[in-house]
Amino acid sequence: MFASLISILLILNTGFYNEVSDSEITRIYFIKKHPTFRMQFFNIHANDGNYRHIETLTNEQRQDIIDYCKYRLGIDSKITTQADIETCAKR
Repeated sequence: MFASLISILLILNTGFYNEVSDSEITRIYFIKKHPTFRMQFFNIHANDGNYRHIETLTNEQRQDIIDYCKYRLGIDSKITTQADIETCAKR
């Protein structure tokens, strides 16, 4: 029972995303700012260093940025401007 409680607390409070650099995939773990059962997140800026333009984002990519900013960085944003994307990338 104690192990189950610890497991649930870990799942609720830790997350990760994959970063690709020099053809290597590195898993980056972090403490979530808000608890959620979701563990894997997508950092849209972790792969190539280029900012995405708001006009070219799909709804799925926009939601990935929203979720990453909220749970990883504690920023609650609707990602409606290019500045919102850059704010999430700078942290």
